[in-house]
Amino acid sequence: MNIFSRAENFISQKSDSNVLIIIFGIIYFTSQFIIGSIIHPLGVGNVLALQTTLSSDTFKEIASGWIASGQIGIYYKHFYFDNFHPIWYSIFLSLLIARTFKINGVSPSFNFIILTPFIAGICDLIENAMHLYFLSDLRRATPALVALSGTATNTKWFLSLSGVGIVFILTIAWFVKTYIIKKR
Repeated sequence: MNIFSRAENFISQKSDSNVLIIIFGIIYFTSQFIIGSIIHPLGVGNVLALQTTLSSDTFKEIASGWIASGQIGIYYKHFYFDNFHPIWYSIFLSLLIARTFKINGVSPSFNFIILTPFIAGICDLIENAMHLYFLSDLRRATPALVALSGTATNTKWFLSLSGVGIVFILTIAWFVKTYIIKKR
């Protein structure tokens, strides 16, 4: 059994614990709330545009605006929490995916999906490291590096939102199967 199979099995076993899911859910949502509160003055749209852009010019334009207005410190402040945030959402989302796979009897051949939140978390850490590197000297925000950073960010969002979608769909399927179809 390889390391990935062991990790999938470990998470799958831990997903039986409601307490563990609740604890990581509380930590995740608290962290998300704190980060959102910090970046709110910058405009969530601007933050998302900075993070998801593949354009060096767009990155520099947004960051330069924050520097000129004295708001760049706000963006720096969010890193105090955002450098740990990928841990919380990776664990929480992987537990939820594993639980919904279990309650719906999803084939073990799809268990690799349980680990995708951790790939998203790694992409998030790459994004954070690259943004700190760029912001220390905007000349470092070259087209190739910003494209790499944006690709990491967009991969993070794709994997995270796909995981949330899977959990949502499988929860609805379980609810229908358990409460609606059984009543007939």
